[in-house]
Amino acid sequence: MKKHNQAMILAAGVGSRLDPLTSYLPKPLCPILGRPVMEHIILLCKEHGFTNLAANTHVMADKIEEHFKESDKRLGVNLNLVYEPQLTGVAGGIRSCTKFLTDDVILVIMSDALTDIDLTKLYEAHINSNCAVTAAIKEVEDTRQYGVAVLDKDNRIVSFQEKPKPEEAKSNLANTGIYFFNQSVISEIPTESEMLKFDVATDLFQKLMSKNIPIQGIKTQKYWADIGTLKQYLKSIKDTLEGKVSIKIDAEKTSFGYKGRNTTIDPSSKIEGAVYLGNNVKIGANVTISGAVYIENNCVIESNSYISDSMIWTDSHINKNVKIINSIIGNNCKVSEGIEMIANSVWAPKTVITTDTKPAVVFK
Repeated sequence: MKKHNQAMILAAGVGSRLDPLTSYLPKPLCPILGRPVMEHIILLCKEHGFTNLAANTHVMADKIEEHFKESDKRLGVNLNLVYEPQLTGVAGGIRSCTKFLTDDVILVIMSDALTDIDLTKLYEAHINSNCAVTAAIKEVEDTRQYGVAVLDKDNRIVSFQEKPKPEEAKSNLANTGIYFFNQSVISEIPTESEMLKFDVATDLFQKLMSKNIPIQGIKTQKYWADIGTLKQYLKSIKDTLEGKVSIKIDAEKTSFGYKGRNTTIDPSSKIEGAVYLGNNVKIGANVTISGAVYIENNCVIESNSYISDSMIWTDSHINKNVKIINSIIGNNCKVSEGIEMIANSVWAPKTVITTDTKPAVVFK
């Protein structure tokens, strides 16, 4: 029987690599098929019995508080949000929530990762070890985006490298930022007056290793991706639509993917591939949607338009005869009629897109 049910969700990050999308929404609220990524993390915690949750907030904290204000009734968890007036590092964020973290063992997890990791299996591996920390690690192809962990033959972490070039990497095992901490580890975090900013991998773990306090790394074969870049965010949407990660999707299952409530599709339109249409979406006549396409709530796609491998955020309006390929359209955008091609680009929220408008980001 599981004795521990407390988790700390890290939700204070800036999310600058997701600009311009995060100029409107904090990174934890970026949507993944109808729910913010942080809500998927909360539901994952709940699925594995972790229902007493604390989260630190900083950037657009009011929007996070507004979204989760009735999480006890809506999601069935007890969520305590703690506002940090300034960023204090990952371990500093944990420190800010310590009054809610009283169990012998605490789950620590990022709010901005898309994952279906088996937290129960990781928890059991921690309980059955003599380690103060258990970290979930994942094999990756390109180490430049991640901190990597170096293990010995007993799966003990002996060192970390921060975003090494592949040719200089001592391992290909990314630190996922998903941990189980014994209470003793939290007491190793210095007070704010001793050290304001304190991180986990670069500060806390170095301190533990210098004291020979064991940290184990457990490889996960489950899906895990930090949605921290625009390219990875779009790829994670595609992965989700293609069924590579198991998450809870609140929409009707259809032959093409998912369809939300009060969504209308003109019978002359053609939808093929893996597609999610949110609530109150209107698809006009002779529209073609192909590949992995994610269209959020209250969007309108007018006649004779073509959408492929793209994401369109809420309340956007795509006019007639528009072609969009491998792009992200922010919320409340308006695309003018007859735009021949929007490709490999990201458009800031509330942009009126005409033939003269330049995208915020162009994918290379």
